[in-house]
Amino acid sequence: MAKFGITGRFVDLTDPRELASAISDKTKIVYCETPANPNMRLVDIAAIAEVCRGRGVTFVVDNTYCTPYLQRPIELGADLVVHSATKYLGGHGDLLAGAVVGRREAIDETRFVGIKELNGAVISSFDSFLIQRGLKTLELRMERHSETAMKLAHDLEAHAAVERVYYPGLKSSPFHDLASRQMKRYGGMIALELKGGLPAGRRFMDALSLVTSAVSLGDAETLVQHPASMTHSTYAPEERIRHGFTDGLIRISVGLEDYADIRDDIVGALDALSAAD
Repeated sequence: MAKFGITGRFVDLTDPRELASAISDKTKIVYCETPANPNMRLVDIAAIAEVCRGRGVTFVVDNTYCTPYLQRPIELGADLVVHSATKYLGGHGDLLAGAVVGRREAIDETRFVGIKELNGAVISSFDSFLIQRGLKTLELRMERHSETAMKLAHDLEAHAAVERVYYPGLKSSPFHDLASRQMKRYGGMIALELKGGLPAGRRFMDALSLVTSAVSLGDAETLVQHPASMTHSTYAPEERIRHGFTDGLIRISVGLEDYADIRDDIVGALDALSAAD
């Protein structure tokens, strides 16, 4: 963003006090994602919105993980909400699209100035059709994703090869109470920390057979990725740790397959790790 004269600062938004002390007279936008990718940290939307309102700053929430079915940030005080429609809104991994939601004056400026003059992005009519098709089953899919993820999170938490599971539906999550307040259900995304770091992460990915190794999410199929060897492989280990995840972190986008099939494949890969150790 620097070429547009814009600078950004990273702030721990899990603590609204951090934001209050970081905002300056030059601050125009506060942007967050909750739950955050890939480590499932949650932001208290209402609390951050209150800070932003008091300082006259626009608050933008990425709601891709939850969709409007599970979480409604504007009702909690956010000014704008963004979605990667490529994910759950489409739901089938067959389109590229995004959406911005907010008051008309902000959306008109986004459409007719930001997108038209800067990006030139016009979604195809076929992709629009695919999103409309996906929205027809959004409620059913999000219920299934959430139900299966809850079961899987409990199984993962009990496994000897797992150091920790990050899922807001678990009572062990430090964000469980917050998630219960601002989310309808706990969603289909899980992160877990493997014992054994980078080598364990690679062995785990190689041991999977049913689920797909992929960096996307929100598909009908279960997708698993290992950030340290995939999306963040170019980062130094200390950089990854500084951003809140380690070499043994695994991210799972729980799909719509039969729960027993998902469990057998993922728990089977974990069993292989335990056997190797």
